[in-house]
Amino acid sequence: MSKNEKNTVISGYRIIEKIGEGGMAEIYTARQAALRRMVVIKKLKDPNREIVARFKKEALLSAGFSQENVLSIYDFIYHGRSYYLVMEYVDGEDLRTLLDRHSPFPIDIAVLIILEIARGLEYTHNQNIIHRDIKPGNILISREGKVKLIDFGVAKDDDDSKLTMTGLIVGTPAYMSPEQAHGDPLTPQSDLYALGILLYEMLTGLKPFYGSNNTEILAKIIKGRYTAAPVLNPEIPRKIQRIIRKSLHRDRRRRYKTATAMIHDLEKTLPWQHRGRKKIILARFLEQLENTPAVTTDETLKMSMAENASGRGWQSWRVLLLLSFILVSFSTLQRFHKTQMGYMRLEHSGVNLEVEVDRRPVTVRHSGALIGPYLKGTHEITARDILSNASYIRRFTLAPADTALIRLQFPGNMQSSSTRFLISAPGAQLYIDDMRIENSSQTLRMAPGWHHIRISRGDRTLIDEQRFFRPAESYTFVYDLSPNR
Repeated sequence: MSKNEKNTVISGYRIIEKIGEGGMAEIYTARQAALRRMVVIKKLKDPNREIVARFKKEALLSAGFSQENVLSIYDFIYHGRSYYLVMEYVDGEDLRTLLDRHSPFPIDIAVLIILEIARGLEYTHNQNIIHRDIKPGNILISREGKVKLIDFGVAKDDDDSKLTMTGLIVGTPAYMSPEQAHGDPLTPQSDLYALGILLYEMLTGLKPFYGSNNTEILAKIIKGRYTAAPVLNPEIPRKIQRIIRKSLHRDRRRRYKTATAMIHDLEKTLPWQHRGRKKIILARFLEQLENTPAVTTDETLKMSMAENASGRGWQSWRVLLLLSFILVSFSTLQRFHKTQMGYMRLEHSGVNLEVEVDRRPVTVRHSGALIGPYLKGTHEITARDILSNASYIRRFTLAPADTALIRLQFPGNMQSSSTRFLISAPGAQLYIDDMRIENSSQTLRMAPGWHHIRISRGDRTLIDEQRFFRPAESYTFVYDLSPNR
């Protein structure tokens, strides 16, 4: 099938155009008329018997995949003495293109991407499938915010990047594990090692292992020598630093045992409001990058500076590197926040509140508290005043780069009592149902029933009692606890 053979039909798939080519395969977009959908077709180039056998095996394995982070395989065809693999079409970009265009990434974006890849690997590892070639070019991010892992088995084999002294191996040197570089048997932990490399690269804009040739790269991987990620990006949180170190440990026994374990640690680093809206966040980030001029720090300069980290001039180089990194990171993050994120400021007169935003608990310590950031769009806030048992609910639209003022106005509870506490005791503190009341002289709305009243000064309890409040009554309690009484 040549470039001029557009509209060629192969077993019901009409070829549209050639979109890529590797050492072993040509890639085309096509349309399946019967199901009215776009697909991608991979055609093997001059395959030998060994490659064809591996191609068939991986096609059969991949066809059984059914997980949103793994590319779907639709068909396997032998036509005109050639082999074809028909796959899901993804409208988006590969991670390599995005990193080349704009790196490093904001921390939450990098973690979201790695988390999705890890979920795909969790699925395939549970089926005893090891990818063996995790790299940015094999990760697709769609314009809908989906992350897809592609190329199981026979991937785009570039001879200059996949040949070592032992012959043909599957993998790309800069993303290989030590055991892969040695030519030893691989385990799922080999894929997780590559995930650590990806996370490192997205957060620093630099691969941890580099060199002028494959032999030099593999030697560094085997020795396990690389510049610590926080040296290049001091803004990386400690929890993520630990994930990178554990993933890149030379001894596989000290790495993550499973993708599930890595997922658990990654999830703990993300703000809860990002977890449920990952696709929206990634889709908007991709859109923002496509509409932004390319901004990357020069990798050659960064590698040179990192390599000479122990030299006398490192401090000067490091300042330049950090300034470069901060400029790029701040520019990316600032654009994303300005165009996609906003905050809320909550004002209220309640004593102790339970607040939820989009059904997620939020801690509000005082009136005027700023919470966020949240994605632009419609949100729902609910609040309950625990003392009066009054509730508030409201839907509102949050604009990007804006702070919405939300006044929590609780309706009067007809059953609550109006209560005042007058306390004469310097330094005394009032607690109702173990909740600290900051201003004990204010009028409180108390739900009917029994309440626990406690007044303390320092470590000493002055009053500890239970009181019953009748519905719709007014109360004034006077506690004269002055020292001369």
